[in-house]
Amino acid sequence: MPETAIGRGGKRRILAQLDRVDALQQIEALLEREGRVDLIGEVRSIAASIEAAETHRKTITEVTRALLESEKTYRLVFAHEMDPMALFETSTGRLLEVNDAWLQLYGYTREEALELTAEMVTAEPEASASTLAKLPPGATARINLRWHRAKHGTVFPVEVTTGKLMLEGREVAYAVMRDITQRQRAEVQLARSEASFRALIESMPDGVIVHRLGVIVYMSPSARQMLGYELEEDLSGMMALDIVHPADRPMVLERAIDVLTRGGPAPAVEERLLRKDGTSIVVEISAHATVFDGEQAMLAIARDVSARMEVEAQLVMNDRLASLGRLSASIGHELNNPLAYVLGNVELMRRELARASGLPAESVDRLSQHVTIIREGATRMRDIVRDLKTLARGDVESSSPVDVQQILEVCLNMAEHEIAPRAQLVRAFDVRALVSGTEASLGQVFLNLLLNAAQAIPEGAPHEHEVRVAVRAIDGDRVAIEIRDTGPGIAPSIRERIFEPFFTTKQGDGTGLGLAICHRIVTSVGGTLTAHGGGERGALFRVVLPMLASETGTSAPR
Repeated sequence: MPETAIGRGGKRRILAQLDRVDALQQIEALLEREGRVDLIGEVRSIAASIEAAETHRKTITEVTRALLESEKTYRLVFAHEMDPMALFETSTGRLLEVNDAWLQLYGYTREEALELTAEMVTAEPEASASTLAKLPPGATARINLRWHRAKHGTVFPVEVTTGKLMLEGREVAYAVMRDITQRQRAEVQLARSEASFRALIESMPDGVIVHRLGVIVYMSPSARQMLGYELEEDLSGMMALDIVHPADRPMVLERAIDVLTRGGPAPAVEERLLRKDGTSIVVEISAHATVFDGEQAMLAIARDVSARMEVEAQLVMNDRLASLGRLSASIGHELNNPLAYVLGNVELMRRELARASGLPAESVDRLSQHVTIIREGATRMRDIVRDLKTLARGDVESSSPVDVQQILEVCLNMAEHEIAPRAQLVRAFDVRALVSGTEASLGQVFLNLLLNAAQAIPEGAPHEHEVRVAVRAIDGDRVAIEIRDTGPGIAPSIRERIFEPFFTTKQGDGTGLGLAICHRIVTSVGGTLTAHGGGERGALFRVVLPMLASETGTSAPR
């Protein structure tokens, strides 16, 4: 097309438009190279807004110039403008001209429209009149929101650009309207959606944490409660890794990088989070890349599974005890008959040796010693089978009176193989007490405490260490069972945490559930389980239980 057909001004506009498109493409390519594809949509939106504003400004400019140049040109531009336009007297407000887009939006015929005043099509006549009165001649004003009324009474929102100019010696005003019903409806829906989404998050029992570039930007009320933070506590600037257990931080970083590079959600895994007081909890956590407050971020949903895992561990323990009970019953059945034969024959041998008159006294004494050793070994085998069956009964028993000293003896018998290479065993039973519970559950508590005491002492020097088990009455209606060792003891900084599920000081050995389960068992029968320093060295665990009956009697330490 020749330049004369386009005009120099039109050519400049086309070149400017091409320059803008080229610049936009260059910016998008640069963002893609930098890996910030999340910003491309925002750049395009800004460019579209600029273009729409320029188009709107061009419309006003063209109309104004047309009005000043010639009425014929003015009517041509006015009629073909896509936005609704109206021209009206400033003194009376009477409409002088409207275009086809205005007629379509407001629902009037041209004849009907020219009988109207500007006040008749606005739902805010006072605000519109005030804006126009304050507007100096030749100036324009843009109003982001006005409510107008169509022929049939429908009220709708518009964006208005209005101005004043002189036409044929008189002052007139023009208005260019843009229906923003759809845009406003979308904004309302978006606001409602965001409000509903936030309300949903804040009512979820699972904790929701949003972090951007490793910095926490949002933590839901459930997450705050889970981690021990107050609702009004300012967490801005807190690093996300600060709430992750140090041992799990490499795994968390790897998962975050995977989500950001791959784009998909990370499947739920179990991780340990740190509470405000330094204690840890086990959570099942999933992660997703998301947009939060208009920027790329990472969303994590965490569910506290500490209680569930403790119950699962208890169920596993119960299942093991039940299996052990069945195995013990089978072993007992298989061993009891041979043991009866052995014990019966040992008893016969003992009697025969007592009546033997032809054997030298020295031989009789030596054989009697051998018979006694055989009898003690067979009796111990019988007692071990019986003790296994006692500890492996599980939860099938209902609570009943339990003899504390008797169940302690069973547990000491079972733990002797762990204690003997490490320490001397000292019993100090001041009272024989009956408590409410089951032999299996209380036996599980005492055996666990005894094994912990033994394993806290290194092997090889039993004459230098001791494990002391004491039973004494407290206030006449309670009994205290104390198990003390001479190992390295428990640091005061962790003493309050040792009953937490999954907390353990055994590096690489132990689940951290033993003491938690013991604590639950003791509290379930109305008792307490506490840990203390063992004096100069070692540790002391004290179980206090309500006492049903007692019988005073001191057993000599042995």
